[in-house]
Amino acid sequence: MTARLRLIMPSDAFPPRCGGAGWSAHALARSLQARGCDVTAIVPRTGRGLVSDVTLGIATLRPGYREWPLPFVRNYSRHERLWPIVAQTIVAAVADDAARTLIHAQHVRVAPAAVHAARRLGVPVAITVRDHWPWDYFATGLHADRVPYPRQDWAALASDLPQRLGPLRGVLACAAIPYLLAHLARRRAALRAADAVIAVSEYIAARLAPLVPAERLHRIHNFVDLPALDAVIARPAMLDARGALLFVGKLERNKGADLLPDIMARLRAAAPDRPLPPLIIAGDGALQPVLAAGFARLGVDARFTGWIDHDEILRLSAACALFLYPSTWGEPLSRTLLEACACGAAILAMPTGGTRDIIRDGHDGALAVTAAGFAARLRQLLDAPAERAALGAAARRTAEQRFSEVVVAPRVIELYRQLHAAAAHRR
Repeated sequence: MTARLRLIMPSDAFPPRCGGAGWSAHALARSLQARGCDVTAIVPRTGRGLVSDVTLGIATLRPGYREWPLPFVRNYSRHERLWPIVAQTIVAAVADDAARTLIHAQHVRVAPAAVHAARRLGVPVAITVRDHWPWDYFATGLHADRVPYPRQDWAALASDLPQRLGPLRGVLACAAIPYLLAHLARRRAALRAADAVIAVSEYIAARLAPLVPAERLHRIHNFVDLPALDAVIARPAMLDARGALLFVGKLERNKGADLLPDIMARLRAAAPDRPLPPLIIAGDGALQPVLAAGFARLGVDARFTGWIDHDEILRLSAACALFLYPSTWGEPLSRTLLEACACGAAILAMPTGGTRDIIRDGHDGALAVTAAGFAARLRQLLDAPAERAALGAAARRTAEQRFSEVVVAPRVIELYRQLHAAAAHRR
């Protein structure tokens, strides 16, 4: 690439209100822009018309679409009906600048649109896979949002939908199974048509291997901007987290939030005469009332903050005694966990999905498979402040050596260079 690269980055989610996938996309956009790329994010929104703004330093186009309220019809409007709108927005944004353009789609809803636009424009297209959307319609890889399973077919969906939606609604929803399976096929077709597919962890790469040709499958982690993070955590958190346990995430089963009362009960049973440490829960979700009631019965000092400012979460991570991550689903590569590492937090996690890409048990964090094991390891670490400090320091070194912007971003740039060179050769 001799000319300055024009990068079009469609993404389902983007700051300021988004989860880890949106923040990872934004971190990549900021890094590439700082390294000389002209970056435009394209982020769908409900509403009419096209809105443009600058989102934390990134030029952003937000095409509007209508979201129909009926079950599954709503999902059709959020996918198949949306794809032409996003594709046209990409084509219009590129205009006559295709020679230096590359499209990098960041998530499921925009990936087919990105491939379609790339073919119209004759430009290369990459897709990053950050969760289970290629083989699971609901993108969690969980049957009934509880049990991990390998893939969806007629039988799996027919048993999943009643558990997910309730008996009556679930049985009625089975009429939509042909659409669900056809939709999954369209997602996979988009992956096969992409010039490159990026898996964010070895776990995701292994799951993609049957779907994507090996020469197009690339393993590139998400990363953390360490200087920016250090500037944030240099200021103290508004909430005092010293000596506290910290949980960050959705209050849903797949994140292991439902295990927290059991873990705290086991912690109390192991040492009934010792006070439990305070617990800070930064997140929101359907389980909050159940968790609050459970903690009240146990006498746990549990502080629910709801969704708070991202910078404040980083400061809490840097200050807490232990960062708890009991996630039970196949974590692709948790940004929350990466940032906790970068903050130098002592981490106790369950070894699900891509978490083993980040944490090596006893080296830069602690891993436990069951709630009982988690509680036992938690008690051990609470009694060993020197071990917690050593794990936190090692976690920071892991972030520096494997997940920092200076390590990961050049790999992305090199992939872009290869894709652009191949596209130029085809012309």
